Amino acid sequence: MDRRDFFKGIRRNIKANGRRNKMFAGLAPYTGSWSTNEVSHLLKRTMFGATKADVDYFLTLTPDAAIDELLNTMSVPTPPVRDYGLIEDEFGAMWDDVGVPQGQTWVNDPNMLSNINVRSSINSLRVASLRKWWAGLIINQGRSIQEKMVLFWHHHFSVQESEVQDSQFLYRHHALLRSNALGNFKNLLKEVSKDPAMLVHLNGYVNSKQAPDENYAREMQELFSVGRGNDSLYTENDVIAAARVLTGWRINDDPLSSYNDPSSHDSGSKTFSAFYNNTTIPGGSGDQELDVLVNMICATTESARFICRKLYKWFVYYDIDDTVETDVIIPMATILQSNNFDIKPALSALLKSEHFFDTLNQACYIKSPFDIVVGTLREFNVSFPAYTNYTAGYPLFYSLYQNTALMQQDLFQPPDVSGWPSYYQEPMYYEIWVNSNSLPKRADYTDALVEDDVIDVRAFANYSSNPADPNQLVNDITALMLRYPLSANSKNYVKNRFLLNNTSNDAIWTNAWNSNNNTLINSSLKEMFKFLMNLPEFHLC
Repeated sequence: MDRRDFFKGIRRNIKANGRRNKMFAGLAPYTGSWSTNEVSHLLKRTMFGATKADVDYFLTLTPDAAIDELLNTMSVPTPPVRDYGLIEDEFGAMWDDVGVPQGQTWVNDPNMLSNINVRSSINSLRVASLRKWWAGLIINQGRSIQEKMVLFWHHHFSVQESEVQDSQFLYRHHALLRSNALGNFKNLLKEVSKDPAMLVHLNGYVNSKQAPDENYAREMQELFSVGRGNDSLYTENDVIAAARVLTGWRINDDPLSSYNDPSSHDSGSKTFSAFYNNTTIPGGSGDQELDVLVNMICATTESARFICRKLYKWFVYYDIDDTVETDVIIPMATILQSNNFDIKPALSALLKSEHFFDTLNQACYIKSPFDIVVGTLREFNVSFPAYTNYTAGYPLFYSLYQNTALMQQDLFQPPDVSGWPSYYQEPMYYEIWVNSNSLPKRADYTDALVEDDVIDVRAFANYSSNPADPNQLVNDITALMLRYPLSANSKNYVKNRFLLNNTSNDAIWTNAWNSNNNTLINSSLKEMFKFLMNLPEFHLC
């Protein structure tokens, strides 16, 4: 079957069968079974991949305890380091990054070399090390939602390296998102609004009372806080007023910081529309007015609902119909508001709900490139150096970054300020991950993992309770690999084609396994795993 037709067929079947029926009542706590199926669903949505060790571990906990551990296990990583050597300029002269020895972090060094070309080269090498470091954190993730949340906020507050062009700014932006991954949204919105990377990305650093720039003020409302829609009734005058509130923010390079310049800040009063309850923000300092602006925006009902919709699309599904809005989004937004916009309580309620574990919300989400690249490596138990290992680790981490970028998920370079279209672009949404350009790259990647012996297919086969029995082997490994189950006919086809040499004699495989016929076992498993990872079902989670 054509993969695109398969994905479209899944969506048609879901809609035809009334996908958003009221089988489960919204955010009511989940009290159903707690098996490999439910644990795999939870882990694949909150982490990148579900390893057998992690599945087995979380099976020993209750659902509530499992989700609490995912939400409460957070770490503060050491920053990226210099992993590069000397730099050659356009005249063939060699330069050193004198401010930073190899193996030491550059995040506090402003890179103020007078030679602009060398400075640009050093900045590019630092950005590369930043991407390697982040990919290293993702592949080495613990039993935590942290990495999925950092990537979520990178999508939500999207900045692009091509616009910012400063490694220090990008690291500071990333560290801000990481430190607030499950924290308070109002605080995060305020800090992002004066973050150097965002000030550059959306022209905030040139916004002044003499020439107000509306770029960030518009995106702050449209993309970051209340969104577009029937209930988002902010006006063009609200954008203008917000731009005036945000005037005067400037950047210090050494040490890197932002500050508000009183001579560029519009200290007049700013009045907003009825959507914001006709609020007037009196003239004050830049920080004071920013506080009032953020509180005013978040006082709207729509702000909490907008954030909850984005979390829902990231962790559950893209289709939010009237039933989901009423039974899930609105109560979740109420939790968010009642907790002063702390993210963790609202997200906890969603993940612990019957709705999240509804079978109709399982295997309906097309894997992102990081789910394919990192999730596959983790599930096949491929070991990687620690994220701090810049000599052996950074080159491997860069390969992860490059592969996900080729598949359309480029760290520090989302397509635009809206983030990745797969989470907002109607009507395709997740299907955008799979196209004529990206799909062959997915197949080439998983094929290479098998052909180059990056993954140990024999070890994975040993996860089966009885690998000598071809029926049990196919049942067990497809249950581990695929969230959308194969039909009995498909399983039989896989068994016959790859394990039984196109016969129906189970003894062929049983004898080969029991006699440890490595040549036959390894060649059969390799072809079978390549086939399974090219199935449309493998791309669903």
